[in-house]
Amino acid sequence: MQWYEVKNAEAIDSPALLIFPERIQYNIQTMIRTVNGHADRLMPHVKTHKMKEVVQLQLNAGIHRFKCATIAELEMCLEAGAKFILIAYPLVGPK
Repeated sequence: MQWYEVKNAEAIDSPALLIFPERIQYNIQTMIRTVNGHADRLMPHVKTHKMKEVVQLQLNAGIHRFKCATIAELEMCLEAGAKFILIAYPLVGPK
């Protein structure tokens, strides 16, 4: 069985957002290995997942700096417990 296969697919309504926590943890550890274990060098952009739980997993792994593009993403990071958040785009326009 592949990591992305769902054992009980018939029981899940469609559309659905499926989360594979083991894969997320693996990806976080891969990011950290890429910088030779220096998690403090990382500043992942939260627009790729927009999930408080993923930010919390990253915080638990030693990643403490994040980038975001919107006020909503900033608020999500703050709710997750992040203290250093860079807004990567100018906030211009009605939204």
